[in-house]
Amino acid sequence: MEAPESLTIQTRELYEAIGESVVVFQQIEQWLAEILAVVLRMRHADDQYLVSAAMSFSQKVDLLCEVYPKRKSKSLPDRDMVLIRASLYKAEQYRNRVVHSFWGVECADQSRWVRIKGSLRGKSGFSKQSVSADLQALKSCNGALRIIREWIVRGQDDLHGAMDTLTQYMQPSALGSHRDDS
Repeated sequence: MEAPESLTIQTRELYEAIGESVVVFQQIEQWLAEILAVVLRMRHADDQYLVSAAMSFSQKVDLLCEVYPKRKSKSLPDRDMVLIRASLYKAEQYRNRVVHSFWGVECADQSRWVRIKGSLRGKSGFSKQSVSADLQALKSCNGALRIIREWIVRGQDDLHGAMDTLTQYMQPSALGSHRDDS
């Protein structure tokens, strides 16, 4: 049986939005590696890729926040590294939520997509959240990721707004009314 046209369009748009989340986060990580290579005065063209390959995202963020204020050249702007760290970590948290969730067409209602996330953490052990996929929320979050990607030139209000958008999306109720916490 062929999927209805509306589901086919919804599927394509959802795939595009999820893919954009992944790609923009990769750009955030690469830009972070590039800035680190500059601040650490690494001179070879491939040094940014060396930094990327050698360190996890959080290691790059922590190192950047430690060395940027002390070693940046005068051509680089002064930045609030506490805010930068928080926004970069929020971007990673969002990316992990997107990438490590199950996205699928709901069995009971094959006209809509859901995002399901299970967790073993917490006081009561296993929990599962199932919410309607919200394409507009994904698109808003992708805009927030693009702002965080540009942390070196963005103002504090922009970064706070981007973090607020990501935080709002990561609340299960923001994705739809259907929720199952089993």
